[in-house]
Amino acid sequence: MLGLSNSVLGSSYVSMDLKDATTDLELWLKNDDGLTAAKWTDSSGNNNHATQSSESNQATLSVGGLDFERSESDHYDLASTITISANQGFCLAVVLQTESASGGTILSKDANDQFRIVDVNTLRFKSDTTDTTTNFVVADAFGNGSKMLLLLSRSAGAQNIFTLMKNGVALTPDVDNSSNETKGENPHGFDLNVLGANAGSSEFFDGKILELAFWSKGLSTQEIADVNSYLQGIHGL
Repeated sequence: MLGLSNSVLGSSYVSMDLKDATTDLELWLKNDDGLTAAKWTDSSGNNNHATQSSESNQATLSVGGLDFERSESDHYDLASTITISANQGFCLAVVLQTESASGGTILSKDANDQFRIVDVNTLRFKSDTTDTTTNFVVADAFGNGSKMLLLLSRSAGAQNIFTLMKNGVALTPDVDNSSNETKGENPHGFDLNVLGANAGSSEFFDGKILELAFWSKGLSTQEIADVNSYLQGIHGL
């Protein structure tokens, strides 16, 4: 059964490096670090760089991140695939700014493995097969054109305790909106290897991705507080 934490964590700035905040950091596309239109260097130490060799599909540099144009099919491929097994925890933290009501796909591998802003009310997490879709629905939370920090963490185990936060404040979504999955249960594994599109071919992101980090474990309450504090401080949120 999906559970959702509802604590509000402190937002006092923590000066640190994300690699020092916690273990199991798989990908870190750090703001204004190792960034060109063709490549965003992975700062996690795993060399999982995001690259795009076709100039027509490259995003534009903006505020230390990338500005993706949906009409130009902008997207990037990761050097290697990140794999999360069934019942394994994870955490995604991303600073972004959408430019359309349907923001689009943040990370994916194929149609069944993705993190996507569907509309201004809905953040979608899909894993493994078409019967594992969880829609986190919060009114006017995800696509209003403002810069925001979104953090989604899933604890390890079959009970799938999710923590969803925006700008360091916990959100309480209507998880009953989940499709093809009872009450949002979503313990399945998934793979990720594309930034800014569904499998590099559809549902392209439209807006700015300013920083992104992904962990292969669910973060603790203190780790979440530290990560939120660091990213809020860096991005003035």
